[in-house]
Amino acid sequence: MQITNVVASGDLHQPVPFPRLPELPDTACRYDPEIYHGAYILLSRGKATIYRSGKYIIYGLASPDDLAPAYKEFLAILSPIIEPALASPPAIRNIVGMDDLRITIPLSRLVVALRMEHVEYEPEQFPGLIYRGDNGTALIFSSGKVILAGFKDPGTMAEFASGLKEKIAGVV
Repeated sequence: MQITNVVASGDLHQPVPFPRLPELPDTACRYDPEIYHGAYILLSRGKATIYRSGKYIIYGLASPDDLAPAYKEFLAILSPIIEPALASPPAIRNIVGMDDLRITIPLSRLVVALRMEHVEYEPEQFPGLIYRGDNGTALIFSSGKVILAGFKDPGTMAEFASGLKEKIAGVV
């Protein structure tokens, strides 16, 4: 299993003075109100979106370990126009992972094995099976590829993936 995206959010606890965004390096900040009402901050690892309210989202990280340095860089970029001491650190909201089981999965049979109340499978609408667990969701494709989403920590995602692999192995 490989983590493909970590998304976190937080609050600067102060409004962001958007008229002052041009003071930030144009290599680090993008804002076009005709396209989107938030501003984009380009980080060395990942990106961030900030809103006038002070809310922010950091995304595109490859690991939860990348969050602290990305947050530090985010505050450093914004420090000319905000008070960094007022900001609260981000909390992880979603970890997305991907796995390739390298087997063909009979999705119709898997529906029965995973119990219908946890599964959505309408092949005319979407080519994968959607399995909703207690801590996250898996998109399972007949090619053997699995996308995991909605997790707050890698350990929970790994545990979910391991249990899912066991259930799939029982069907294949």
